[in-house]
Formats: sequence, C-alpha cells, structure tokens
Amino acid sequence: MVLILNKITMSTIYEPMGRAREYSPLALNYFKGCDHGCRYCYVPIMLCRYNSKYQHDTVVPPVTFNKIEESARKTKGCNKQILLSFTGDPYCNAEKTETRTVLEILNRYNHKVSILTKDPEKALKDLDVIKSFGKRIKIGATLTFNNEKDSKIWETGSPTPESRINGLKIFAENGIKTWASFEPVIIPEQSVDLLKRISMFIDHVKIGKLNNYKGIDKAIDWSKFIFNSVTVCRERNIPFYIKKDLARHNNGVYLSENELDQDYFNL
Repeated sequence: MVLILNKITMSTIYEPMGRAREYSPLALNYFKGCDHGCRYCYVPIMLCRYNSKYQHDTVVPPVTFNKIEESARKTKGCNKQILLSFTGDPYCNAEKTETRTVLEILNRYNHKVSILTKDPEKALKDLDVIKSFGKRIKIGATLTFNNEKDSKIWETGSPTPESRINGLKIFAENGIKTWASFEPVIIPEQSVDLLKRISMFIDHVKIGKLNNYKGIDKAIDWSKFIFNSVTVCRERNIPFYIKKDLARHNNGVYLSENELDQDYFNL
C-alpha cells in the first residue's frame, strides 16, 4: 500500500488520500516508527521523502494527548470512521498505555474507530475500553503468511500468524466486530488458506496485493488469486472488498458494486 497525504499529521484526525483512503475515510497517527521490522513496509519510503534521516525501526511516540483531544472534539459528530493508524502499529511492541488513552479520548466524543494491528492478542489488554464503544468499533489484523517460518523472514518482530488469528477469534467471541487486511499478498496460496482459517469468526476482509516489490509481484498470477480468494469468500460467506490495485487484474470474476466499494465496510 502506498500512502499519500495532504501532509503528514501526528495527533490530528485527517482524511487519507490515494490507496490509503480505501481503508478508512479518516485516520489518526500517534506513533512514528514501528518495531515489527516488516520488509515490505511502505512507511519508511514514504516518510523518508519528508525527512531523509527518518529511522522507522525506532519507535517514537510523539503523543500529544491534548492535541488528540482537541482534534476529537472538533470532529465530534462527523459520523466517520477513524483508522488507527497508518504510520505505526497501535499495538507495536513499544506501545504501553498510549492506545488505551487514545481510545478513551475518541470514545468520549462518540467517534467510530477501526483498529488495524499485527498484534490483536496484545490489544486484549484494552478489551474493556474497546467493549465500551459498543457497535462503534472494530478490530482487524494484517494477515500475510500461514506459518511462523515465512513470517519471521518477512516480519521479524511481528507476532506469529497463530497469535494474530487467536487474538481476532477472542475478540469475536467477546462480541467485537473483526476484520482482516490481506495486503500485501506475497504467497497467494497462503492467503487463500488464511481466508479459510478465519472464515468461522471474521466479519469482513479487505483483499489487496503486493505492489512494486523487487519484481515479486510481477511473477504472481493475480487473476488466479482473485478467482481463488473470491471463491473461498463466497463459499464461506465472508463479506469482502477487492482493492483497486488487485481489481485491475480481474479476468472474468463477477464482482458486485459493494465488493468494489471502498466505503462498504466503514462503520
């Protein structure tokens, strides 16, 4: 995913642009950097355009809770979903209580929130706050590989695939809406397998592809992946959205208007 913003904002609710807009109409960033060490991460390339000395593997939480509260107050009543977040994982290894405080602020002003993390098990520490949102919140995880070996090669500091699946399952058992992001897709067969494994408890999925990474994406039959992933979703009744970059490779699979609507799953 490539992130394009009018300007890089921290601690302020803003409208993302470009491919990022497919995830949410609004977003909030409050971490700089991430310690998950994903080889495919787009953030270092994007932020280095603004600061050549930027080091993504060093997590700096420039959290100004007063600024977040001011922004949350100004946007109260907007009735638009806010994603946490694009420039860092809200439950990265370095996170302590920052995300809990951010959630408390957003809940105070009745905002709708979508969480995207690679560590939903860690997010369980905030289950009470998340539950207090009622139907105004959902939690999702990025799913890439179906085994720990491949994951540790590509995502050295990230929780295992089993941990991510287990975390989402526990949230679902607690009545929290869950979703999964399949982007990037690096080994399509593994992504299809993951779709099957989460089908019993996931509320929806967003499916994309790998973009412009060392030629790997050029060797993948994306049309076949669309067919296989859509087949699984329909057979197992998983609501899905096919991202624009992937949809361009569609060759004959019928996709409804909703399945191509970037706002279909917004709260």
